[in-house]
Amino acid sequence: MKSRILYFLCFSLLIYQPTYAIKVSGLYQATISVSDESAPKRRIALKQALSKVLIKVTGNRNINKSMGVSSLLERSEQFVQQYRYHQNDNEWGQKKFAHELRVQFDENAIDEALKNQGISIWDKERPSVLVWLVSQKNNNRSFVNIEENFEYLNILEDRASARGISLLFPLLDLQDDSKISVTDVWGGFSEPIVEASKRYQANVILTGKFTQILPTLWESEWAVYYDEQVVDYVSQSDVADIVLEEGIDELVDQLVSHYSDDGRQDIQVIELLVNDIENIDEYAQIFSYLTSLQSVNQVNVKEVTSRHVVFELTSERGVAGVHQAISLGKILESIEGSSELEYRLLP
Repeated sequence: MKSRILYFLCFSLLIYQPTYAIKVSGLYQATISVSDESAPKRRIALKQALSKVLIKVTGNRNINKSMGVSSLLERSEQFVQQYRYHQNDNEWGQKKFAHELRVQFDENAIDEALKNQGISIWDKERPSVLVWLVSQKNNNRSFVNIEENFEYLNILEDRASARGISLLFPLLDLQDDSKISVTDVWGGFSEPIVEASKRYQANVILTGKFTQILPTLWESEWAVYYDEQVVDYVSQSDVADIVLEEGIDELVDQLVSHYSDDGRQDIQVIELLVNDIENIDEYAQIFSYLTSLQSVNQVNVKEVTSRHVVFELTSERGVAGVHQAISLGKILESIEGSSELEYRLLP
């Protein structure tokens, strides 16, 4: 895990591309440790794997307590697309568990089963989250970074992955140092936090102040910045790991409430107008982007002029759902004052 985070940071130093929303992969995959390859152990593991997948697909950490879900878990083998065993060794080559069972579930079958139960699915296009985390130890405060506190980043990343989102961590280089300080995050000064975060072009900013306030009590104060609002909350536990995990859990709860669809709707036909398309490459980029949106079932071209293109979309998420998905992607920007779904391609 440390090498994975380190790779991301080193690669970002070489070339940093805009992030925007992240189309999350691996939502329908899960890995479970098992002691042997017997059929009874496999049945138990498949149930556990599906439980993990349902949390990621819906974004709801309590989904497995929902009415109707227990019947899906009991039929977990019916949703399996493929599985394989993998030898699980630790870094010294000594076995922890005999095997890992890696499972790929059938995306369409799971989606249909959830819809039949009236359970909403969180789109794969999910907000990107930039994390500024400050820890305090012996009255000394510092940004959590890969060199000194990679285990904290580990915990955050693992929990985020289990909830179906990806996190971004700042480079903390000279450019960041010139725009933001530990004091800014600790004091909750929104202006430098937002300004320093613009470089990363994330949809959501998460800040955390992490400290051990008593010998047996850890605490973190969190703030989530999104859509021009700030939501604050606190997590406490006698275990440091739980404090960090709860911080991510509450973050994802906020995002699911704000960004996910609230239920299935009838299929609607939506007209979307895009201005200032200057060449065939830009047209192809926009068409491909709209087709890739999970909230869009089909894309057709209704009208083409020298000034704009009118796309006809079919969607179960309605105008609001399509608009929200587009706003996350930051490929198109809405034209203010327009009475319809009217956009232009961002440079």
